[in-house]
Amino acid sequence: MSSPVLGFDLVRLPAGDSAADVVIRALQAGPGELDVFASRHDAAARSAAWEVVRAAVAEVRPLTDVLSDVANGLLEREFGDAGAADRLEDGVVRVLQASTVADADALVRLVHHDVLDWTWTLPVEGGPGLRTEGAARAADVLADAAVSAYLGDRLPAEVRRALAGPYLSACRELAPAGAPELDDVPAGVAAVLDRLTRLDGTDRACLRAAADGDRAVGGEWAAAVHEASWAVHLSGRTRSAAVAQLLAVRAFRAGGLDAADAAGGLWNLVSGVVHAEVVADLLPGEARDVLLRPWDAAFGR
Repeated sequence: MSSPVLGFDLVRLPAGDSAADVVIRALQAGPGELDVFASRHDAAARSAAWEVVRAAVAEVRPLTDVLSDVANGLLEREFGDAGAADRLEDGVVRVLQASTVADADALVRLVHHDVLDWTWTLPVEGGPGLRTEGAARAADVLADAAVSAYLGDRLPAEVRRALAGPYLSACRELAPAGAPELDDVPAGVAAVLDRLTRLDGTDRACLRAAADGDRAVGGEWAAAVHEASWAVHLSGRTRSAAVAQLLAVRAFRAGGLDAADAAGGLWNLVSGVVHAEVVADLLPGEARDVLLRPWDAAFGR
């Protein structure tokens, strides 16, 4: 699960910004912080909570299945109707407001194996990687808290508290996450985040109009995002890019943008701009211009 895809889920979930906070904490945690998280691990409580999580997750249909049902249902009823395409697009947007691309298991794998990859030893002669018991417990605490926010009101309140409680207890002992997070992002990203956080009604209207106006060049945008993603990977900036995307989730929500905006294309716009700024020194000018074009149309460069 890439950070832009995770961000797309989180900006559409009621507690998505809280899940973003947890993953940012995990990305920036060192050995000392992991020791504190590990000390709060409660095996019995999390085992009981995950029984409920499994039942809740089993009731959630994959996004691809839901979108397929919407498309097939509309096309069967309205085949040959000139307005069917518009209604199909509206139906897809409604689904995207309430459904997620990933799931709880993908989020757990992300925390354990991608975010905390440095806690694992390299495999020897084809064997599995290894990590300490403490690192595993810390990863459980962080992943559980992220899942608690990710699933939100699909879980009973007492289960959410059981999953998030150890994490919150550890955070009370640790220094609060704040401005130092911005140390990991380039100045261009920081400027985008600041602008997003301070959006007013006019700004939001301009962004929505820019997103609508740029839909006709979706293929061009996808190619530019692909170039930016490769530049992030090849330059070793994957973790910095992930922090930037998750900070963008918080700024998106703080700026008054919502699930409907995200489903309608605004998260793609914002995510693309953030990706472009992470590798602004490496990205070909044409690709950077494509990604920044709707932002520039709204605010000017």
